[in-house]
Amino acid sequence: MNDVVGKLRELLGSGCITDPEMADAYLTDWRGLLRGRAACVLRPNSVELLAQCVRICREASVGIVPQGGNTGLVGGATPDDGGFQAVISTASMRKIRSIDPVDMSVVAEAGATIADLQAAAAEAGTLFPLSFASEGTATLGGALATNAGGISAVRYGSARDLLLGMEVVLPDGRIWNGLRTLRKDNAGYALKHLFSGSEGTLGIITAAAMKLAAQPRVCEVAFCALETEDRVLDLWMKLREAADGNVRAIEYLSGPCVELAKRDGLRSPVQKADHYVLIELTSSRRDAGLREMLEGFLAGALEDGTIVDAALAQSGEQRKQMWRLREDQTEVQKRAGRDFKHDIAVPVARVPDLLRRCKAGIEAGFADAVVVPFGHVGDGNIHLNVVLPAALGTERAREQGKRIGELVYDIAISLGGTFSAEHGIGRAKIDLLEMHRDPVEIDLMRRIKGAFDDSGLLNPDRVFRRPLG
Repeated sequence: MNDVVGKLRELLGSGCITDPEMADAYLTDWRGLLRGRAACVLRPNSVELLAQCVRICREASVGIVPQGGNTGLVGGATPDDGGFQAVISTASMRKIRSIDPVDMSVVAEAGATIADLQAAAAEAGTLFPLSFASEGTATLGGALATNAGGISAVRYGSARDLLLGMEVVLPDGRIWNGLRTLRKDNAGYALKHLFSGSEGTLGIITAAAMKLAAQPRVCEVAFCALETEDRVLDLWMKLREAADGNVRAIEYLSGPCVELAKRDGLRSPVQKADHYVLIELTSSRRDAGLREMLEGFLAGALEDGTIVDAALAQSGEQRKQMWRLREDQTEVQKRAGRDFKHDIAVPVARVPDLLRRCKAGIEAGFADAVVVPFGHVGDGNIHLNVVLPAALGTERAREQGKRIGELVYDIAISLGGTFSAEHGIGRAKIDLLEMHRDPVEIDLMRRIKGAFDDSGLLNPDRVFRRPLG
């Protein structure tokens, strides 16, 4: 192992990190629940250097764990505890190579943060549509590797929907340059879509070409209170018809979510309720009349009982405060106790069933649990989270958390849904994949993994715990 690390240090110099204190931040997941060890942490600053790192590791049969902003929640970027894997971080590869407001595309390296891309697009008079709470740290490569969605997915789609082309280092160290910005490219298989959502198991994304959108000129935000889960779906169906493509976000918050946020110092602009929905409408046309339309829509929803209260933001500051109720949930729940996260996606029509059944099942079986779901109504992606008291004790909390997770995933699967909707598979959930996916699908996935990475060294044990073959 020392020989391999020596070669990597000779190649990268200070970009090869072996000092335990310096490496520590790369060896644990964002929540600190998973911790591993690594022979070294590598920070190449070019695709050529990264490819050489891969070739050196492959020749020595050293496992490789790709890592972006390390904001994932399921351990997809965390090494195991053996100390024989190499973490390859793309943090030093963050150039925005080109931005074209005519072609409406941007080409950037994998280490560029989502916020970097948003700022560059805005400077060019356009919009980079991908947006989620960790965008200041999360990177383009990681967002694509996990096919992240976020608050704008209902309008613009997930990361894969915005993808035009890719540059990837393959498991054998070769570089595939597929950085085309074509809207239509039928010359062969769409390889880029294999790498998007692959959790770094088929190749290491080093750059990508992404779609841009027209920059919004008008923005209106409202916060609504609702009595039942069914009313949440009713509100979305009516808004979808009334807003005619102007819905940028429709976000759900349970009553306990807002109560936790209020305990944390935030304020709700509406009366207390069991359910809340945050709406944001945008348009690139200043004369779109969004405010008048939203005022009329909310008045109608109050009159017919779809909602019981609503507040329409009167300023940029009020819009920000309403959004904080949603965007601060991860931190709020983390501070409230021992939080257990379940990133679920179900058909939109089944969202009320998911909320009802999970709440009833968890509260019936776990007296100490507080169910705090929130998420994206428009694409059925709900974070079905649960907070247990800090005083419960580590072992008891973990045991209950595991049982709660089994309950949540069983309900999601029974509703035609899936798990790890945005954050990949990772160490925390790989068993669930083989338990709940069709055997034919699993076989195809194993074949694809074997075809790209016959040695099984690239992010091992992230999709299949059992060896390939």
